[in-house]
Parts: sequence; structure tokens; C-alpha cells
Amino acid sequence: MQTSPAIEYHKTRDFGKKLNATVEFIKENFKPLFRALIYIAGPPIILGSILFSQIFERIMNLGTLAQAGLDPGFNDVFGFIIPGIGGMIFLLIGGTALVAVVYDYMILYEKRGKNISVNDVWQLTKTSFWQVLGRMFLLTLLFLAAYVVVVIIIVAFATASPGLAFIIGLPVGGAFLYCIVPIYLIFIITAYEKVGFGAAIGRCFKLVGGKWWSTFGLIVITGIIQGIISYVFMIPWYVIFILKTLHATDAGAFSFAEPTPLMEVISTISFMFYSVMSYVLYFIPLIAIAFQYFNLIELKESKGLMSKIDAFGTSAQEEDEEEHY
Repeated sequence: MQTSPAIEYHKTRDFGKKLNATVEFIKENFKPLFRALIYIAGPPIILGSILFSQIFERIMNLGTLAQAGLDPGFNDVFGFIIPGIGGMIFLLIGGTALVAVVYDYMILYEKRGKNISVNDVWQLTKTSFWQVLGRMFLLTLLFLAAYVVVVIIIVAFATASPGLAFIIGLPVGGAFLYCIVPIYLIFIITAYEKVGFGAAIGRCFKLVGGKWWSTFGLIVITGIIQGIISYVFMIPWYVIFILKTLHATDAGAFSFAEPTPLMEVISTISFMFYSVMSYVLYFIPLIAIAFQYFNLIELKESKGLMSKIDAFGTSAQEEDEEEHY
């Protein structure tokens, strides 16, 4: 049995109400949404996190060995390159799937309420995955090109005067940041409006125009929330890392035992969980950005209000026809 969604998307909301809507949506849909994220986006994120956790553990061990005066073994280059490339590929796939799953789920919720299965989301994500991946690829090229232009401008002025380069660099860097914030809306725009890359970029700047600070603030606040929650999973790793460091540097009357193999396993699992959760928890800012999108749509285009008016007119017409016959 299908149920109507409890949370209305197309409403004007102030900053606090957008945060409240984000929290309410997560509370209402946490189990089915999290299940879809774990089943669809989880496997590549877990594989990528395992590979990067191995690299991170090696780097930390190298630092510990160097502090103890032992050979850190920097010659094992392939031990870093191969897992690094593999980790980036898996995390790219997982991150793309995560974005697709979140917004596909929101589309289904608007149509059907919260009776949504993993298979329902998967049927949409099979198609939207490639759209999101294409957007990510084009955005990467765009940002790289913009970054190169910014560097060239700063270097050109630096040859004349370092002070002049600093003066020019501030507004150029500010302009770069100003352009990045609206781009955060590109994936929700693509999901709901099904427009091309260029049109989606134009829509981003059109909607965020005049609402840059509220969009920026929402991204920062929800990003901080996501970071704080994910760092909870890092606490066991920090504890064991401190013990390992103290063991390598102990001297005199103070002596710290070497962490046991079990503690090493806990450390690796803890870092892996942190990597996985830091990725998966990006659904928090993604949902907040979606509510900002609906807020801006309603403020500037009143789509929700016009839909209600059209629906009211249609129902009134149907009632008149029934009375006529």
C-alpha cells in the first residue's frame, strides 16, 4: 500500500527550517535510505576504504619507524601506487552511486511516500549513475581548467611583484569560491529537471543568484555535522596510534607496551569504518542541498504553488462536469 509523503518538498524555508526539514527527512527515511546506500553504493566504498586504510596504516607505520631510528623502507613504491589507484577508482564509483541513490530515493519518496525498497531505487540508479558520472567527469575537467587559469594569473603577477600577486590572488580566489558554491546544486538539478550539462550549470547560477550566502552556510554547517559524526568512528584508531607512538618513543622510567595484534586489527577496522562512514554520511549535505534547491525554485519560480493552483482548477472542473451530467 502506497502512502503520501509526509514532507513537502516545494516550500519556501528559512535557514533553520531547511535544517529541520533535512533532519526530519533523515529520521523518517533513515532505514530504507541507509539500506539502499549500503547495498548499492556500499560495496565499492568499502573496497576503496580498505585499500586507502592500508596505505594510511603504512604511512603511519613509516613515521613511527622513522621516529624510532629504524629503516622506514621508502622503496616500496608499488605498495602505495597500486592500492592508491584502485582505491580512487572504487571510491569514485561509490561516490557516484551515493549521489545517484540519494536523489533517486528523494524522487521516489515524492511520488510514493516511504514504502521504498532497494530494488525500487536500483531501477532508477542503473540509469542515473551514468548521468552523475558524466557530470562528475565534466566538472573535474572544468575545475582543472579553472585552476590552471587561476595559477597562470597568479604566477604572471608574481613575476612582477609577490605583493601584487597576493593582491590579485585574493579576488581571483574569491571568484573561484563564488563559482564553486552554486555548482553544488548541479546533481539535484540534473535529477529533477533532466537537462544537459551546460543548461544545468546555467540553472545553478540562476537559482543561487542573490542566495549565495544561505547556500554557502547550509553547505558548511551540514558538512561540519557530517564530519563530526564520521570522526566518532576514528576514536579507536587514534587511541591505538597514540599507544604505538608512545611505544616507539618511550625512554627512561616510562615504558609502553607494543599494541597487540588484536589492537592492530581494531585499528585497521576503525579506520576502514571511518572511511566508509565519512563517505556514506555525505547524504546529509546532499539532502540539505536538495531542500535548498526546492526552496529556491519556490522563491523564484513558484512551481509548487502553480502546481497546487493547476490541481485545484482541474478538480473544480471535474466537479462541474459531474454536476452537469
